[in-house]
Amino acid sequence: MASVETTEDFDQYCWHDCRIWGIEFRVGEPELGDWTSDLRLDIDYLCQWLCDAGPCQFRVAPAFLVFHEVMNLKIAIERRDPDGHFVPAHPLSIAEIERQPAATSSSPPGWPRYSWRIKLNDPEGGEITFLASGFTQTLRTEPVVLDEQTFPLRERQKLLANLVQ
Repeated sequence: MASVETTEDFDQYCWHDCRIWGIEFRVGEPELGDWTSDLRLDIDYLCQWLCDAGPCQFRVAPAFLVFHEVMNLKIAIERRDPDGHFVPAHPLSIAEIERQPAATSSSPPGWPRYSWRIKLNDPEGGEITFLASGFTQTLRTEPVVLDEQTFPLRERQKLLANLVQ
């Protein structure tokens, strides 16, 4: 895997226009003492916008963005056409990720905890909110220069075909 970013790197990164391909809840088995509670987003991370001359290109890498020790998860995603009718699911895209320190009575002393808000630009007004201790982001391949901000599905599948999930 190409690189790993962590909570300490938060202010250096931007997830604007990153496509979300999948949402996974990675939970442990509390009866066995495993209290894992992770939210894993499978995204196309835009590592760099290349807009110096001519049309923009983008350095893009498939990545796992994982939030750890997630609590109080709320997902609000609704798609409707201009007439208010529901429409089939479409790709999700991140507008921005916000982080605020959060005090909660259920956190052990000294446990860093943040309130997170993932605002979506597609669908407009959609958001994912939760409490979490932090995140890691792992690029799954080296970035590839593309004319678009995301991989086409078949190209992404081919690129990831031999990787461990």
